[in-house]
Amino acid sequence: MKKGYAYILKIFNYIINRYIFSILIVTAILLSFIYYKLSLIDRSNNLLSQLENGLATARYLFEEQKRYALSLSLLLSQDKEIQESFIKKERQESFKIVNKKIDLLKKLQNSEMDVQIHNKNLSTYIRSWDFSKKDIPLETFRKGLVKVKKQMKPLVSIELGKRLNIKAISPLIQNNQFIGSLEVIIGFDYLEKELKQKGFDTFILLKNKFLNIADTLKTNPSFKGFTLVNNQNQNIDSLEYFNLKELKDYGYFTSQHKAFSYFSIYSLDREKLGYIIISLANKDNILIKYSYEKRRTEENSGIIIE
Repeated sequence: MKKGYAYILKIFNYIINRYIFSILIVTAILLSFIYYKLSLIDRSNNLLSQLENGLATARYLFEEQKRYALSLSLLLSQDKEIQESFIKKERQESFKIVNKKIDLLKKLQNSEMDVQIHNKNLSTYIRSWDFSKKDIPLETFRKGLVKVKKQMKPLVSIELGKRLNIKAISPLIQNNQFIGSLEVIIGFDYLEKELKQKGFDTFILLKNKFLNIADTLKTNPSFKGFTLVNNQNQNIDSLEYFNLKELKDYGYFTSQHKAFSYFSIYSLDREKLGYIIISLANKDNILIKYSYEKRRTEENSGIIIE
């Protein structure tokens, strides 16, 4: 009887132990799964936070460059040497003075820029990078120039010309009359360099339909209806797997190995020109996809607010 009882007890203990062991295994698996999910959520949140911070930084640098271009345009448009040579229509003298000022500003500010001065009829007076170019009519495709002439107020924006860049235009005024305008042109080198130092690659994309105006970009890398404006050595393969037509005003998305933030760039007519996209490594292959629309406004100064 005792042997039978001991046997039953042994079987019972065996079942209990197996049951407890199974519970422990299931619990361990469940806890591991929960830990994995929480870890994934944490890594996803961290990546999204990086993308949000990167986007905020990119937009700040973009606006900072616009304000910088505007301040230079205002400064040079009020320079007495430039004004006097322009009024006298001494192109050679204007060219020398403008490039002297540019060289000085480059030393002080360590930045690259070009200057173009326009006649009253919005044709080219001088270009700091090419003295031979003059009397080129710009009114038909340079809406910023038309706006500055009409309102006699400075303006800074992303504007299409032969290139896509930041253009800050200030009126030249004599006796309360518009006599021309001075334009400071700044590229995206500073923006790209600053973001690179923070671990981001930068892609500035222009819609291909604008290449009839920005014709100097026709030989740049092009894909999916967009042309790369900045560094032509930039590897754009990481963007190939995403439908750029799905992008809205700003947002975030990921591919297998890369994570992206972006915001749109617009013309003065609020027509979307393209995007500024920044990227960093997506080591954990986290899936993120958020796109947003945002209302756009304009300050009295003429600065477009992204």
